[in-house]
Amino acid sequence: MMMIDPSILSIYSTGLRDLDNRTETGNRTKTSEAETKRVARKFESLFIYELLKGMRGMSGKGLFQGGLSGDVFQTLFDMELSKTLAERGTGISEMLMKSLRGNED
Repeated sequence: MMMIDPSILSIYSTGLRDLDNRTETGNRTKTSEAETKRVARKFESLFIYELLKGMRGMSGKGLFQGGLSGDVFQTLFDMELSKTLAERGTGISEMLMKSLRGNED
């Protein structure tokens, strides 16, 4: 089972916690709709990052020679790649938004 890196997860947890607080209070405004979309995109980015990280772990060495600097650069590269892919959209955030809207009815 693939574990999510706690340091990466903490980056996204604040947005999810804020979204959860707004949903509990029932304050669904245009702003919170935009916030929901932002958090869904962040989730999509995190999912893609973990997918890339898992794929690299299975294939052995990544694009770089290894060592501490190679590992750091590989992590930063994967994070930026996952953000770019999420911005272009893979459909995950749209499905998440649709699911959240369905729960409001």
